[in-house]
Amino acid sequence: MSFARFRCNHISIAIGLAVASSTASASGIFLAEASYANMGTGGAGDGVYTGNAAAIWTNPATLSFMDEERHTINATVLNLDMEYNDSGNREGADSNKTMPVISYFSNHHINDQWAYGIAFSSRGGAALDYGYEWAGANQLTDVALITYQFNPSVAYRINDNVSIAAGLQLDYALINANTKAIELETSDSFAYGYNLGLMFDVSEQTKVGISYRSQLEHEFSGDSNLYTSDRVLNGTYGAPLITPATVDISASYKINSNVTLMTSIQWHDWSKWQDTIVDLNYGGQGTAYEIPRGFEDVWHFGFGGEYKLRNNWKVKAGYSYETSPLDDASTQSPDLPVGEQHRYSIGLSKTWDENTLDIYYQYADFGEMDIAQNNNPDNIKMLNGQFIGQVHFVGLGYTF
Repeated sequence: MSFARFRCNHISIAIGLAVASSTASASGIFLAEASYANMGTGGAGDGVYTGNAAAIWTNPATLSFMDEERHTINATVLNLDMEYNDSGNREGADSNKTMPVISYFSNHHINDQWAYGIAFSSRGGAALDYGYEWAGANQLTDVALITYQFNPSVAYRINDNVSIAAGLQLDYALINANTKAIELETSDSFAYGYNLGLMFDVSEQTKVGISYRSQLEHEFSGDSNLYTSDRVLNGTYGAPLITPATVDISASYKINSNVTLMTSIQWHDWSKWQDTIVDLNYGGQGTAYEIPRGFEDVWHFGFGGEYKLRNNWKVKAGYSYETSPLDDASTQSPDLPVGEQHRYSIGLSKTWDENTLDIYYQYADFGEMDIAQNNNPDNIKMLNGQFIGQVHFVGLGYTF
């Protein structure tokens, strides 16, 4: 096997994480939980929710229908468990990581028509640590992706029933990954985009919202060390991270003074991502390596509701389903295995004076994700088995 092929095959997954970890936005670890407004409904109806300032993340047009000034702080802790079971007799793996995420949102009215909002939250992130002994250690031992975004927005109320809005996405991402043979320098990057929103107060019972977030493109680069059997080679790497454009359509319907139902449908534009081009350079020899992906668009369907109890308490519940961006097991990767997702959420909220406290628990089931990397002639990329993933979320929000 040539040295050039050796280095590319070993580094392909480590670099490829730059995009796959961002599958955070589609059937991966999507941190929509960090920016939930109506906690406990699994995000259903967030694009029309006006109970706290966090809704401006999903749809900035909600600004026009909120109280004059509100501040919301969300804190979420997630525990991600990803297990690999080999179909043969090779070593399996189990990565269990816990991550905290804190977000801040506020809305302010300038006059009867204009309002602005400030959001600071995370669009996606993940951390995995499989160790050095498992069957895929040549592809990945550990990876961590952290993103945070500053998202100011402004809304204009056309009339009593309609509002339009626009915002600016200023996104920061930091990534680190390693394999058994390769160490990558931690790299960070800034990316810029925009978001748009439209909200209709159709009637006293019904609200409808439509919003759009543009694609974000990060570029990472840094130093890299490649460990061979007889030497250590120093070089550089460069790779992209892409977060796809999304569309959200949300609605809520108030059945009576105690019961409200919510729903959301989202589209994630993953079909534009068919491959990843990685730039490698060791010893002055540059290589552009293509990693096939073949993702499809993802659809997200969420349903939820809330019921008012006595003394300003509310109980909430929700369920959501996401389609898989990947059906071909041969292009599955250990940096962030992807598949269908089912989310189940419950929550409670309590309001007093001008304060609201929300608490929620959510379970995300990734199910079983097959991987069949049996098409590589060098037997480097030869994982054949199954990933099993799940995430537990616990969070609270305080609005004042």
